[in-house]
Amino acid sequence: DARRGGGPPDARRGGGPPDARRGGGPPDARRGGGPPDSRRGDGNFDVRYAGGSDRARYDGPSQGPRPAWTDDRRGGPSSCGDQSRGDGRPSRPIGRGGYTIRPPASEQLTVSSRGDDTREGQSSASQKKIKAKPSADNLVEQMERVTITEGLHPPCRPDNGGTVGESVLIKLNCWDMTIADRTVLMYDIEALGVYRMKDNEKVEVRLLPKDMRALLKHIVKRMPSDTVYDGGRIIYKLNPLPGVTEMGIHKEEPVPDPTDRDELVLKYRIKLVQETSTGDLARYVENPRASTLAMPQESIRMIDCIFKSINEDKFFSSGRAAIFYPTPIRKLADKLFDIHMGFITSVRPQWKVRVNVDMTCKAFFPPGNLADVLYYKYGDDIENPACWNSVLADIKRLRVEARFYKNQDGKSFSRRFTVFSLSTTSAQRLIIEDKNESVFEYFKEHHNITLKYPDLPCVKVSNKRDVFIPMELLHVLPFQNPTARKADVASEIIRCAAVKPQERFRELDRYVGDFMRQQHALFKHYEINVQTQRGTVSARVLPQPWASFGGRDVELGRGKWIANTFLQPATVEPLKWAVVNIPPHNAAQRNQAQLVQRLPQAATQFGFRFDPRPFCKTITPSELEGLMRQLHSQRVTLVVLVLYDNFTYPSIKVISDIKLGIRTQCVKGVTLTKPNVFPNLMLKINGKLGGINWRVSNYPIKEAVMVFGADVTHPAPTQNDELRKSVAAVLGSITPDLMRYAAVVRRQDTTERGNKTTREIIDNMEEIVSDLLKAYYVNNNDRFPDRLIFYRDGVSEGQFDIVLTGELPAIQRACAGLRAGYEPAITYIVVQKRHHIRFEPLDPRAKNVAPGTVVDTVITHRREFDFYLCSQEGIQGTSKPAHYHVLYDDSNWTSDSLQMFTYFLCHAYMRCPRSVSYPAPTYYSHLAAFRARDWLAAENEQPDNFITKNRFKVHDSQFTGMFFL
Repeated sequence: DARRGGGPPDARRGGGPPDARRGGGPPDARRGGGPPDSRRGDGNFDVRYAGGSDRARYDGPSQGPRPAWTDDRRGGPSSCGDQSRGDGRPSRPIGRGGYTIRPPASEQLTVSSRGDDTREGQSSASQKKIKAKPSADNLVEQMERVTITEGLHPPCRPDNGGTVGESVLIKLNCWDMTIADRTVLMYDIEALGVYRMKDNEKVEVRLLPKDMRALLKHIVKRMPSDTVYDGGRIIYKLNPLPGVTEMGIHKEEPVPDPTDRDELVLKYRIKLVQETSTGDLARYVENPRASTLAMPQESIRMIDCIFKSINEDKFFSSGRAAIFYPTPIRKLADKLFDIHMGFITSVRPQWKVRVNVDMTCKAFFPPGNLADVLYYKYGDDIENPACWNSVLADIKRLRVEARFYKNQDGKSFSRRFTVFSLSTTSAQRLIIEDKNESVFEYFKEHHNITLKYPDLPCVKVSNKRDVFIPMELLHVLPFQNPTARKADVASEIIRCAAVKPQERFRELDRYVGDFMRQQHALFKHYEINVQTQRGTVSARVLPQPWASFGGRDVELGRGKWIANTFLQPATVEPLKWAVVNIPPHNAAQRNQAQLVQRLPQAATQFGFRFDPRPFCKTITPSELEGLMRQLHSQRVTLVVLVLYDNFTYPSIKVISDIKLGIRTQCVKGVTLTKPNVFPNLMLKINGKLGGINWRVSNYPIKEAVMVFGADVTHPAPTQNDELRKSVAAVLGSITPDLMRYAAVVRRQDTTERGNKTTREIIDNMEEIVSDLLKAYYVNNNDRFPDRLIFYRDGVSEGQFDIVLTGELPAIQRACAGLRAGYEPAITYIVVQKRHHIRFEPLDPRAKNVAPGTVVDTVITHRREFDFYLCSQEGIQGTSKPAHYHVLYDDSNWTSDSLQMFTYFLCHAYMRCPRSVSYPAPTYYSHLAAFRARDWLAAENEQPDNFITKNRFKVHDSQFTGMFFL
């Protein structure tokens, strides 16, 4: 730290790379140098209108000479899209993101952020600035008319990459690969119907789309060996299919019946869709102007399908790129799911074309006899009708198969069904009305089957008719999604996936070696070659931040540290609090006594004081709201609730977060016996009550900055209309130390396909950002921030253009609407965690790479501003780095400064004294979005009572109260 005479130079302290904002480096129009910027000093906004049209369109960067690719480390100065003005002089694209916004042809005006405006048709010698000066009244209205359509690209890397930190070599789970440049034909194949012959006539068989696709595989297997099938509707081939054109043809072919009833006839249509090329990937990597937004996704999907296809004999596939062993690595019969281990393979166009291979785990409902499967969980209780609602919740919508049928010749066959409901009485008592006999008697007489479990309910397998089949005569089909609680599934998958790096990489090497040795025919057809050795890369371990604790600054430990005292306790006076046990439990009094004694003891070491005599009571859920209102009227500041069920938590949070604004801290009774539980509770409690646990003190930035975290959580398929909708949460810092945040949570409008939502862009971003900026203004002496930094979670590469063209203009409009001429510098960064890049340290003594390991070469985009950062300590398994991709930046960040800022921000997570895997505000946005799911799941609560225009009506006192901690 330059303040202490050592560590990396920092521009704030006179060293490090020059920064235009501090007197060095390239001139910045905002601070007096460089090209004039009408946004500073004259109240004008960067999108200016000179009359004529009320609409602007995005038309890509202007044309001009492009620099060659001759960078020392990456091949020369990067040319990330065209950034010249046509006169040979470099222009400055909006936010280094290459936007050119224009009105229509009648009034062509090129507008570039912090740059010049050029009317098309003028020569470079006669270019003039056009300074239309909108008034403050119509500025926002004009901004709303701006649309961005085509040609955008993320900014280039501002330098040759970072240099700060200790250099280390690490190994990757990526293998260099080559593939011949071949033209590939892409066909669309669609199943139109399935028929069986009966009395020389075709009778249509109704099948689910998944079953229809399974029959299509039989058709594809009969095609030549150069055929690749994606498992859906796409076929790739090197050689054309005879007679198949763009017009398409219809065909009928016999296919085997999976139920062994008789042979089926599949009617399908196939047509030529387009041509693609296996060489597109190599050309993309070598193109000095290629953008992530122009990544050849079709070529990537095609090659991914090849890798999946070569292993389909030994594995079963699930999803676009994942394959799994058919035998589970762990069975959890009492929780109704098995866990299978497999591999996921994806081609990545990095500095070279590489194949990324990783291990993956997934849970499936256990196959087998339905009654036997359920007995593992319920035991003899399954015969108790009081359990049947829970049983139905476990099996509803499952696909099952009945195998007791026989045809006229006595040959056995099966039929497949979906579980819709259960009978209200057992098979012994359920009467078939038109036969006047029970189900038990019917199967004994007509099928010669004596039921082993006559006291179990029957399963209703038709949605429209009362068709019931005894549970023990149904078999669960394999590889179906589990119905268990998502939290239970996730925790078990994490345990199974927590493989040490050395074991993980050893298994990956074996898997890749196996499929390379077998030399599958597809590899030969497409001339694919994968190197046998994994790639290595030079990484850097960033220096540790310093933090303030109770008046002293210390260097934080790498990955974790000891928090002995709070920087700012929420209160110095004894806190008025209450302890509530809910619902009644045998251990309630014992746990209550322990809590009342040990929580104040833990608080004392942090400089925090509790009233030694709290209000204590044990209640039922029906008494909850009345008691909470009573405690609120008595000015109780904190209610600690000890939970003894899994159902009350959502209701507690609706009452505390939305209705009353009283602070609550929930803890499970079984948790109170675990070590360090009380110090950990204090970290959350102090944050919720307005305190600050610690403060990172040496961020590499000097100006007033506001950091945002944004996330959208998408629901799993469900029949609950409220839970089917996505939830967006956006948080913004409101204190200069970036430790306290305000939160806005919204329910998303949805674009639905079936029962899944597909909407990723955050609705009403302008209003959200405006409200958060106002909160910052109120908490910072009526001042707005100079910089806005967005860390946006949950966006894939294919959605970059959608969120950027939708959310970035909304952010800019929010700023313009608050004050004329207010345009803070904006940096918009996507944080990606759902990737499969992993690091292995070369040092055999190290279990995982060290926290602070950053990579910005080899596996990143060759020209754009992105990097991988592993900021957390690997406690179990193999650490996963986060991938940061800058989509917009007009703050002139260097690689070092942004990487350090991001890493330091991972130490600002107040719930635990550890650096977390991605920046604290992004983590908080994830927590806030999931809290909204709890609100929606609360029993006896109507969402319309606390949602207005899709916005959750969080209590005023909780808006900046960090209720999500």
